[in-house]
Amino acid sequence: MVSPAVSIATEWQARNDEVLIVEDEQTARRVLSLLLSSSGYRPQTFRTAEEALVWLDAGFHPRTALVDLDLPGMDGLQFITRLQRLSPATRPILLTATDQDTLTAKLRNRPIPYLRKPIDFADLLSLLGPAEH
Repeated sequence: MVSPAVSIATEWQARNDEVLIVEDEQTARRVLSLLLSSSGYRPQTFRTAEEALVWLDAGFHPRTALVDLDLPGMDGLQFITRLQRLSPATRPILLTATDQDTLTAKLRNRPIPYLRKPIDFADLLSLLGPAEH
């Protein structure tokens, strides 16, 4: 549950900001979508990187992409590489339950912000920052 202070603080932030969510776990996808919607964001959710790429190829360019590291098929880092070519202005945020040592090795020389699962929604809102209108 989001505290009233967080809800009030985010009301001025991301009205109508589109956020891409690429997460294979249905419950996590739903929860993120509901929480972001209730904070004024417009989430677009996909189970796989390949599904999200079809949407991006159609010309959509979200402000932010929340991307699970461990996806079926193309993994989160491969997707972020493609995302940065297709939509360079989209800011990726990696979501992961991977242990710190493995994550550090995977992110070597890649300054990608990340959140550890379970996601702290206040931390997520902080990373999203103020909306650009």
